[in-house]
Amino acid sequence: MHRTARLPCGRIAADEPIRGWLIVYLVALGVLAAHGLGLTIASLIVAADPSVAGLTSFVPAPALAFYVVSNALLILYTALVFVLIFRRKRSAIAHSVAVNALSVAFLLAWHALHMKSAVGVAIDTIPNVVLVAYILASGRVRRTLRR
Repeated sequence: MHRTARLPCGRIAADEPIRGWLIVYLVALGVLAAHGLGLTIASLIVAADPSVAGLTSFVPAPALAFYVVSNALLILYTALVFVLIFRRKRSAIAHSVAVNALSVAFLLAWHALHMKSAVGVAIDTIPNVVLVAYILASGRVRRTLRR
C-alpha cells in the first residue's frame, strides 16, 4: 500500500516504494555492517586468546578499543540510516553519504595505526565509494526519500 504525499505544485503523488537498486543498496549496507560486526567479535576473541589466530602476543588495548568503538559506531550509524530510509526521510541521503565517508575515514585510521594493510584499505573502500555514487546519482532515491 502506497502512502500519498502532497507535492509543492499541489498534486498528490504516491510515495515511491523501496525496490530495485535501493534494495541492493540496503543489502550491501547491511552486509558491510554485518561484516564489521563479525570482525569486531573476532578481534575480541583474538584479543582474549591470541593463539586462536596463531599469534603469540596481545593486541595493544588502545588499538583494540579504537577498533571496537569505531566499528560499533559504524554499525549503529548504519542502523540509523536504515530507519531513515524506511521512514522515507530525505536526510537519509546525507546520512548515507556520511556513514560511508566515516567508514573510509576509519579504514584510513586503521591503516595509519598499522591495523590494516594498504591493499586491504583499497579493496574495502571500493564498496563505500560505489554506494555513495549510487545514492547521490539516483533520481529514484530522491523520489523515494521525499519526506
